[in-house]
Amino acid sequence: MLELLLLAVAPSLFVFLYIYRKDCWEPEPLCLLAGVFFLGALACIPAAILEMPFPDGVISSAFAAPVVEEGLKFLVVYLAVYRHPEFDEPMDGIVYATAAGLGFATLENILYVMDGGIAVGIIRAVASVPGHVVFSCLWGFALGTAKFRPGRERAGIIMTGLLGAMLLHGIFNFSLEVFDVGGLLLILFVLLPLGWWITNRNIRAAQADPASAYSALQREAAMAAAAPAPLPAAAGGEGPVPAAPAHWYCTNCGAPLHEGMRFCENCGNEFR
Repeated sequence: MLELLLLAVAPSLFVFLYIYRKDCWEPEPLCLLAGVFFLGALACIPAAILEMPFPDGVISSAFAAPVVEEGLKFLVVYLAVYRHPEFDEPMDGIVYATAAGLGFATLENILYVMDGGIAVGIIRAVASVPGHVVFSCLWGFALGTAKFRPGRERAGIIMTGLLGAMLLHGIFNFSLEVFDVGGLLLILFVLLPLGWWITNRNIRAAQADPASAYSALQREAAMAAAAPAPLPAAAGGEGPVPAAPAHWYCTNCGAPLHEGMRFCENCGNEFR
């Protein structure tokens, strides 16, 4: 029993550590990530209820499940942390989406592995658990990017990521449902490698975004190197020059910011 439980949980831990280590410039609080993980696990309950009316087979697996599961995982992050002060750069969307996806995948994994045994645990460890993270990271990247864009652009960015996650999840489930062993090989050698390539590309894009913590550090370093040393206030100078805002877009309303601004001109949000 203990061995099966470890087999069900260990893949989630390894995948989480991989994504969490990528968030190296401004890591998210583990307590907040644990809360999102727990809510992601709880999302299995409404997911099961919403999928009940659909008959077992392709319709349930490839159409209903992707829409319901990705939609619920998205809502967990959107409702729980999207407006939280800690959600303050694009990379955070990927990290919190990973936590929600792994919460969902871990509880689902425990149920399947306890019922199906070691063989099921091994297959799910290399396919289903990484799959849930890949799907979640698609809409997570979109959510993290959209928060730091003007309001009129946000809905389109988020919907593109969410629909992409549902589509890839649907192809994943369809492959298993229709092609069986051939579908598993397709997943292991085509879909998951492609999904991880997209995930790593999105991580690089999130870290390079003007609103990222890394970009803020780069700008501060460049400004410090270029600016002349200020005279101390005691010598008649103005003292240290205030730093530029940490983001190029307001974290509250998404309006563009300019160097030297302390308040957003659109919503009045103050930058400290």
